[in-house]
Amino acid sequence: MSNNLAAISIARRLHEQGIFYFTPRLLADLLACDRSQVYPLIRQLVRTSLIAEIENGKYLLLGFEPERTLANPLFIACHLVSPGYISFWSALHAHGLTEQAPLTVYVATTRKKPPVEYAGYRFRFVTIQPRKFFGYYREYIGGLPVVIADREKALIDSLSEPEYAGGIAEVAKALRAAIDEIDLNILVEYANRIGDKTLGSRLGFLLDLLGRPVEPCDKASANDGEPGAPCLIRSRSLVKLDPGRPLQGRRNARWRLDVNLSLEELKTEGVG
Repeated sequence: MSNNLAAISIARRLHEQGIFYFTPRLLADLLACDRSQVYPLIRQLVRTSLIAEIENGKYLLLGFEPERTLANPLFIACHLVSPGYISFWSALHAHGLTEQAPLTVYVATTRKKPPVEYAGYRFRFVTIQPRKFFGYYREYIGGLPVVIADREKALIDSLSEPEYAGGIAEVAKALRAAIDEIDLNILVEYANRIGDKTLGSRLGFLLDLLGRPVEPCDKASANDGEPGAPCLIRSRSLVKLDPGRPLQGRRNARWRLDVNLSLEELKTEGVG
């Protein structure tokens, strides 16, 4: 009984301090004891279903409202890899830019990590280069802290690797939904900062369709538009709008793009 009371006391303390994820080291610091002393406590917490282990040495507080953590896959995802932030299709959905709820939670990270399945969710970790690791912030979703891409970065990540965002057509719909809310200068700045010229050609073409054109340029330092106008780096050679489809022969010379999707599939026409 005393062990159960101790476990309940620890769970209550974690809850009061807003700690819904912890490691043995963090718990040892919280209790001001040696790490070796917390392992029996952790085993008791697991036995009484007050906590759950999501990976080796990583624990979620279930406590007295387990649905708070178990029903928040974005919170769980943020603690499966470090550094990392929610992006791609998951971020688009979290920002309300797509109605399609992805079955997988996508996390951008500079590390390589295999997929994880936990509590009925599948977590996919997309390895990106360190220079692309920016454009994220911390916010509370479902009352728990989540590190997530901002709208502009979620769109840029998704255009760069559309296979993790439901494909180009889905990203185009998200861009359409966001076009009146996002900062166009930031969007272009992010695209140029990443340095993916194929991404630049895709983005420039879609912005033209949406009635928000920007000027193309071929160098990062170039500004072929009017002073202060955003200038988007495009590909030097012909690239495909949808990387997963064959060339269609419908060329867009302005963005050096083979438009291998129809306007109906993109559903961006009529916006201006």
